[in-house]
Amino acid sequence: MLFALPLLLVPPSAIYHVSVAGRDTNPGTEAAPWRTIQYACDHVASGDGVVVHGGVYAERVTVRVPMALAAAAGEAPTIDGTGLAVPTEDAALVLIKNVDRVAVTGFEIRNYRTTVSSRVPMGILVRGKADGVSLVGNHVHHIGNDGTNRNSINAFGLAVYGDSKRGAITNLRIEGNEIDHTKTGWSETLTVNGNVDGFRVVGNAVHDADNIGIVAIGFEGTSPIKGKDQARNGLIAENRIENVSSGTNPAYRGERSAGGVYVDGGTGITIERNVVRAADLGIEVASEHKGKTSSNVVVRSNLVTGCNVCGVSIGGYGSNRGGTLNCTIVNNTLVRNDALRTGTGEFLIQYNTQGNLFGNNVLAASAQGVVMTTVTGRNSRVGVVSDANLFDAPGVPAWNWKGRAYDSLTAFRAGTGFEAHSLFGAPGFVGADDFRLAADSPARDAGWSFGSAVLGTLDLAGSPRVQGAGADLGAYESARI
Repeated sequence: MLFALPLLLVPPSAIYHVSVAGRDTNPGTEAAPWRTIQYACDHVASGDGVVVHGGVYAERVTVRVPMALAAAAGEAPTIDGTGLAVPTEDAALVLIKNVDRVAVTGFEIRNYRTTVSSRVPMGILVRGKADGVSLVGNHVHHIGNDGTNRNSINAFGLAVYGDSKRGAITNLRIEGNEIDHTKTGWSETLTVNGNVDGFRVVGNAVHDADNIGIVAIGFEGTSPIKGKDQARNGLIAENRIENVSSGTNPAYRGERSAGGVYVDGGTGITIERNVVRAADLGIEVASEHKGKTSSNVVVRSNLVTGCNVCGVSIGGYGSNRGGTLNCTIVNNTLVRNDALRTGTGEFLIQYNTQGNLFGNNVLAASAQGVVMTTVTGRNSRVGVVSDANLFDAPGVPAWNWKGRAYDSLTAFRAGTGFEAHSLFGAPGFVGADDFRLAADSPARDAGWSFGSAVLGTLDLAGSPRVQGAGADLGAYESARI
């Protein structure tokens, strides 16, 4: 067999082949393959597999039955959208709509663009009701909307929309893909939206994008089923997000607001062991809809560095927006964020927060020294408990809290009652851009023991989370010899 189908629950019933040297009048065997991927998708039975050999396929593909669609071993088939018209609906190079048990593996999917502002090109789109869809090892790039009406331009690299009246998208896998050089306008690079219950977004590389990198969304009216309009029970882990900024996005007119990882109204989601570099906001957990929240989200063992605005942000971006409820942010390393010196610093607390925990983190500020900021005033309520963190700043540190600035941990502790067990000083990183902890780091064994259900079992490097008397602070756990 020239390719593997590990993503199906059972072996394929039959295997067919597609090649640029084939003909659609052939029987689809390895010796006499079909020519187009769409012909194959239209002529296989449920549970079959299709091997696509190397070459460029200038076509849009719709998967209609449960099947595996995979690159031949060692070959690189490309689905290329150059010159293809972008329709008004379901405008994706690969479309999976209301189909269970589909696997798409090993493709390059590229160059799908439009100058019509109202059209929405996508690399891959999964929508409706579906169970067991797997998108693994694909490279999606140069998808975009080049229209001139900044109020309506949208595009997606990879989008999942749970929008069926019949039920949810479940058991979704998005793993090991690369998505880059997208121009998405108001939309996002990798999106899980609406009635999606149970998903894994793991080990992907998202980079060089002009809006949000990875997002799980709720409350946008995507799902017609009451109470089911939010992405939930998901894992966003081991992804690498880099150079994600809306600074050049015409829809935003220079505003820097692209998150590396964003939970916007999702619930029951774990964000762990990701690396975010040079986004606008590293990791965000909030909701853009009044009266709605992101809830029960755990953000742990992530590295966020060099972001334009802040490292981690919670709370709605306006008082009339939603917020963040019962979320846990532990054992993250936030280093030299707020590169644009907006005054937000490493950890930004915005509006409508309640019942949130911030602990066991390392915050090493950039030259401006800001480690933590709230946007609310003196008489407001901030729904965050913060303790057992390590703070550092190259000059005078700043905690901007409810309209008052504190310039030392001692003063902040006295003024707020927070950080009773926190530390201030150099974290003792191994190197200038190596954020593991040296042997003499004060962050070693200094964390609270929240238990593995909160801390997780592995650090950012894949080592056991607790190896000494207690958890280390930050994303990395130092090995004990």
